[in-house]
Amino acid sequence: MKRILLTTTALAGMFSAPVAFANSNAASTLWIAVETADGGTTPAAQDSDLTQTQYEGLFWTQVKSVGSHGEVGSSTNILTYDTWDTDVIQKAKGMTDAGSPEIELARLVSDAGQVALRAAAATNNNYVFKIVRNDAPSGGTPTIIYNRGLVSGPRRPMGRNEDFDLEIFTLALQQKEIIDDAAA
Repeated sequence: MKRILLTTTALAGMFSAPVAFANSNAASTLWIAVETADGGTTPAAQDSDLTQTQYEGLFWTQVKSVGSHGEVGSSTNILTYDTWDTDVIQKAKGMTDAGSPEIELARLVSDAGQVALRAAAATNNNYVFKIVRNDAPSGGTPTIIYNRGLVSGPRRPMGRNEDFDLEIFTLALQQKEIIDDAAA
């Protein structure tokens, strides 16, 4: 009986600890770097890799009405080579792709961030972006993900009578993302 009670008490202790939860994308925001501190519409070209400190020193304008943001993060090619004298393929890491997420927006003609995004898409320069997640602990700071790359688009999916007026941009990212994790 003692043994069962001790085991039950130990198990109860395991399950009573606080459980971490997954955050949704709701209330996260997308930002593009701009030339002026007043929330301007002229995107700031950045054709060289940046450090976190350099990203933090830029001026930013929020891109409003983001409905969907594609996958970000690095994907490294795995190279393979097979030889006649082995029965196992040799593998190595190759080049890394920083990603090419699509960003779907509800079209707002006068939104400063969308105007800057359209202007960026009209050039061959690289621009910088940050995603601010809605995951800040009480009194803390949220996760910020920084990226840099080319912008193409917009594409307009059009659709049927009750579909929304959308624009879709693609970011061709050129630098590995920098993540500043949420902190208390």
